[in-house]
Parts: sequence; structure tokens; C-alpha cells
Amino acid sequence: MIFRVIVSLLVLSVLSLAGFGAGPARASEACGELAAPPSSVQVAWVSNLPKRVKNRTWLEVVRLSDLRAWMDANEVDSGDDALRLLQGLGMVGRKASVAREAKITIFDVKAEWLCRPLLDGVPGAEVAGVSTCEEPQQGRLSGHGRGYTGCGYTLDTGASTRGLEVFRVTWETASAWGFCTMPLSRFLDGG
Repeated sequence: MIFRVIVSLLVLSVLSLAGFGAGPARASEACGELAAPPSSVQVAWVSNLPKRVKNRTWLEVVRLSDLRAWMDANEVDSGDDALRLLQGLGMVGRKASVAREAKITIFDVKAEWLCRPLLDGVPGAEVAGVSTCEEPQQGRLSGHGRGYTGCGYTLDTGASTRGLEVFRVTWETASAWGFCTMPLSRFLDGG
């Protein structure tokens, strides 16, 4: 019994040193720098195709310009690359073999409408030009758990590296200036 406990502790120690710990990184630990967005910015929300949300539902969004830059850097340029994009967003695991049908919704928002999901962050405290989310929005959101870091950016599960900076906003707030929704494959094909 003692041997099993010691082995378990050693395995957990090695995994946490390698960055594969059981939980997300803490905002106060080993998180990288974040960039301040401009005062008005386009953000993208990627979700399962049939998913619908209510006005007060919190969305996890990324800057559209960051998404496009990531796509260029990772040579993601067609609907066939949807799985790789979902990995970059931390929505599916490294071993996923098929991309689920997804859609992308693009919003024009003010930076002040956004918050950063920083685990153990001080609610309302400004970090790189954006307020830290309130406690209920600091944790994982459904559909984005695999790549959740708690650092304000995703884990690119396909490459096991830092992914894209993420923000949270309610549907009601994000849609105030309108939105555009299309299948993810069409967006990847240049739509």
C-alpha cells in the first residue's frame, strides 16, 4: 500500500513538472504575459454546430486577428483543418481524430465588455487592459475544458504549447453591435 502511494506521488510530481498536472495553472504561477487589446476589437466564438445559448450565457472568445495569425503560423487554411483549429483553441484533445461540426460567430465588441478568465485572479482587477472575470467565470466553461489553463490563454492541445488569449463575455453583451455566424469549414475556406 505504501509503495503504491509513493509511486503515485512520484508520477504526479513528474507530470506536474512536465506541465501535465491534474489541474490548470494558477494565475499566480508560471503564466505568461498577456497583450492589451485595442478599445474596439473583433472576437470569435467557436462552438458546436447545434449549440444555442441564452442572452446571459458566458462565451469564451478569442481575438479574430489572433485567430487568423495563429491559422497562418500553423498553416490552417481549409475546412479540412478544422480539427487542428479546434486543438489550437483547446476544444478537443491531442488524440482527437475527427473534428466535430462547429460554427464560428464573430462579434464587434468594446474591450471594456470583456473579462479575462484568470484562475484565482482578483475579480475586477485590470490585467493588460481588461478586467479579471468575477469568480464564477474564472473557471472552465463547457466545451473548452481540455485547453483551459487559468492563465487567460488556451493550451494548444495539438502541439502542447500556449494557444490563443481568451476572454469571456455574455451573448447579450457581445451581440449588442450585431454578429455573423457561419460553419467553421466555410470560415476556414475563406468565407
